Amino acid sequence: MDVMQLLATRRTFRAFTQEPVPADVIADILEAGRLANCGANRQSLRFVAAQRPEDVARLCEWTRWAAALPEGAGTPSPEQRPTFYVVILQDTSVPGCSDVDVGIAAAGMTTAAWAKGVGSCIIGTLHRAKTAQWLKLPENLQVHTGIAFGYPAHKSTVVPLENGKKDYWRDENGDYYVPKYAIEEIVRYL
Repeated sequence: MDVMQLLATRRTFRAFTQEPVPADVIADILEAGRLANCGANRQSLRFVAAQRPEDVARLCEWTRWAAALPEGAGTPSPEQRPTFYVVILQDTSVPGCSDVDVGIAAAGMTTAAWAKGVGSCIIGTLHRAKTAQWLKLPENLQVHTGIAFGYPAHKSTVVPLENGKKDYWRDENGDYYVPKYAIEEIVRYL
């Protein structure tokens, strides 16, 4: 698959088969996080990788899934939870922590996963305090973002934006549809 096809099909997934993510794919995902560009090469990000089902389940309990849907509608059932979960931490002892750095790392990690057929969901709405306490983090490490990974149990498709409505939705099969602007609506050439 070429890069543009990879980017066009790398969507958010919120239900997963229970096939474990192989160790070599996990290694690629974490390596993509390590190699991510960052401002001033500050390298302030750290990663916690969870793959034991009980650890992933705990992290999933502290996650708010699919904010555009009614509460709980996009939450995976226990038999559709991710099989691998990464918590991205910021080391606040490194000056200049940046949300941009987190975004670059998350994009690289999810793209590396999708290149191997592993879907993902970047999660900004997780209970940071509970996660930090459970992980016994020192004060300088702060929970920023979670990423759930696993083999998708549904489809996720980009569709044209209609009447300005950007909320994604699910059909009767549990597949997701994600409206996006046409390129002509968002790009201005000089």
